Amino acid sequence: MKIYGYCRISRPTQSIHRQIDNIKKVYDEAIIIDEAYTGTKVEGRDKWNRLYKQVKKGDKIVFDSVSRMSRNASEGVEQYMELFDRGIELEFL
Repeated sequence: MKIYGYCRISRPTQSIHRQIDNIKKVYDEAIIIDEAYTGTKVEGRDKWNRLYKQVKKGDKIVFDSVSRMSRNASEGVEQYMELFDRGIELEFL
């Protein structure tokens, strides 16, 4: 089982370090995946898309908040359910 921490910022005025620190406080062993300046569309989030494809049953993805996974509720629910069905655990701090 691997634990991934996914951190994302969409604007240069945001700090990704707070998200990383929050995840590492709970899961020091987390493999951090960070993306900057992605906007709101999942299509432009290359690292998220790679992680989404590579995670395996039993792995966990940790987010600082639910908005880091998706800014769009219907897209977020769809992705959540797909990952859940694949046996991937999601945690939102």
